[in-house]
Amino acid sequence: MFHPGSPSRSMLFLLPLLLLLTQTACGDDTPTPTPDAGQQTPDGGQDAGQDDAGTPPEDAGADDAGTPPDDAGTGEEDGGSGPVDAGDQDAGTGDEDGGSGPVDAGEEDAGAGPMDAGDEDGGSAPVDAGAEDGGSAPADAGTEDGGTAPGDAGTGEEDGGTEPGDAGAEDGGSAPTDAGSGDGGTGDGGTEPPECPFGPPDAGSPPPGDPTVVSDPTQDILVRLRAIQGLTVAENPSGVAVPAGHRFFVMEYDQPADHARPECQRFKQRMGLLHRSDSAPMVLHTSGYYVSLSAGRRELTTLVAGNQLSLEHRFFEPSRPVPTDWSQLTIKQSADDFHRIVEALKPIYTARWISTGGSKGGETMVFYRRFYPNDVYATVAYVAPLARADDERFPAFQATVGGDELQWCRERIHAFQRAVLERREEMLSLLRSHATQYGLTYNQLGFERALEHLAIESYFAFWQYDSPANCQYFPTAQASSQELMEMLDWTVGLATFSDGTANGITPYHPYYFQASLELGWPMPYEAHLGSLIQHPNTGIAPVYSVPGVPVVFRPQAMQDIADWLTTQGQRVMFIYGDLDPWTAAAFPIGDAQDSPVFIVPGGNHGASIARLPAAARGQAQDTVRRWAEVPSLKYAPVPHPEADIIEFGPHLPPRLQAR
Repeated sequence: MFHPGSPSRSMLFLLPLLLLLTQTACGDDTPTPTPDAGQQTPDGGQDAGQDDAGTPPEDAGADDAGTPPDDAGTGEEDGGSGPVDAGDQDAGTGDEDGGSGPVDAGEEDAGAGPMDAGDEDGGSAPVDAGAEDGGSAPADAGTEDGGTAPGDAGTGEEDGGTEPGDAGAEDGGSAPTDAGSGDGGTGDGGTEPPECPFGPPDAGSPPPGDPTVVSDPTQDILVRLRAIQGLTVAENPSGVAVPAGHRFFVMEYDQPADHARPECQRFKQRMGLLHRSDSAPMVLHTSGYYVSLSAGRRELTTLVAGNQLSLEHRFFEPSRPVPTDWSQLTIKQSADDFHRIVEALKPIYTARWISTGGSKGGETMVFYRRFYPNDVYATVAYVAPLARADDERFPAFQATVGGDELQWCRERIHAFQRAVLERREEMLSLLRSHATQYGLTYNQLGFERALEHLAIESYFAFWQYDSPANCQYFPTAQASSQELMEMLDWTVGLATFSDGTANGITPYHPYYFQASLELGWPMPYEAHLGSLIQHPNTGIAPVYSVPGVPVVFRPQAMQDIADWLTTQGQRVMFIYGDLDPWTAAAFPIGDAQDSPVFIVPGGNHGASIARLPAAARGQAQDTVRRWAEVPSLKYAPVPHPEADIIEFGPHLPPRLQAR
């Protein structure tokens, strides 16, 4: 019997037992600690015990981790092959474990049976491993799959079986680094997080800020901004023109690459702040791509006489972590970026916040509202789509755009497209000469596909960015090949499908990856060109995405956004152009409250409040000012915005790009 007052006698009593245990753990061999089931999620059990994670009795489960019954070895209540092993559920191979039986490894399991590996499972049967399933077909198990290939949650190299790196975000197998996002390591009791994939940040944590200074309205705005932890600030470093009564700052904010692992890799997110007054409303803006370092005001900023904070989207350089883990480029991680920035600046700007953006920027702000609905009071999204993978609504829209009145225009562009493709060899020769002259490469697509995509895109781009009044300028079949090439350059831009130029494919890899993963993309409108198309259905986001980085589309991402908006959304305004092809994928409103939709007649991808008919324009302006809590000055002149609605975009013609 153990006597608290006699420690030396207790140790003498326990010594033979300890020696015996070291010999029985695995014959006469020295016991080797094994990874456990972990207590983190998604994991492979209920942790590796309250005592330890070795192999003698009383280890690594709710009871132990040895080999007799009630341990995590091979007994009936352990983590071996018996039922009800390794914790509350277990991580072995039995009916309730983390091996191959049903309902294994964690909250459910990580085996090969139905309903395995995580919140659903990671086996090889249907309905496995995540929000989708973990069967043997591709595209299972959340963002990757749950089949038998690498990257699965089934039985492959990255699955939910017994190999390293298995079962969910990490795994729930029995090899090292198994059992959940933090796994149990090599006998650590399930509390050791996995190592950061790219190591800790080189610069460590940012220096502490001073919340007292940040909140002090008597301090100069530059002093207050520099007191925010993680924020680097420079006032108008390039000496750009600034509107009267404003100050302009270029800033970088320290962000985690993965908001679930802030202790790991970090990067600097770039932004521009146009400051008017700390008591004025704040217009939060993003293009969804890069950030313009000009100090131009957006339409909303002029309407509410507000401040303006413009954010660069993660992974658009230089706002990109290096090395780059592309799996961290999701709408949720982006929303987390925006949330941290808004939380950091709200102690300074205490009036109403309204978010806005055009095209990808508009949809990005809606995504942000879905995850953080109360960060800003309202949102104005211009020409924002909610697309699907290979979205067939786009060709259907383009086939009849403009109705009978503009049939002549549609046919004129069709004839132009046919003329380009019927002279394929001659046009290819001109494209190669152009590439040589301007130092362009077309390695990702090749010249053949690039030319074909230019011809197909000329139709979409015209309706997106031009006016039907200019349709008459499309060359006819009697025009020279050089004239055809010049029209392609005007309408689309010959560098659009090149590699690394400012408006080529490479700078927009983040967009193409996002579209391939979550955002969706239009089905090409090409059927009317028949046999002239030699590379059908290749003008799509996955073809343009990051080479060598596999990606599987997640349809549930956009469906979740639609579900939220139509049932819980409020104070979201949408503005579309009725000729813009992206209007084919306009957001559904459903039961969203105080969420008007305005259509600009004859409008394209540059649709704005200012271009609405007078009555609708007044209604939209009054709504925005009501949201911002500023007077509706019906007779006061509104300054003309210095910044365009659209400044960046993957197929933006050179004539429209930000300088």
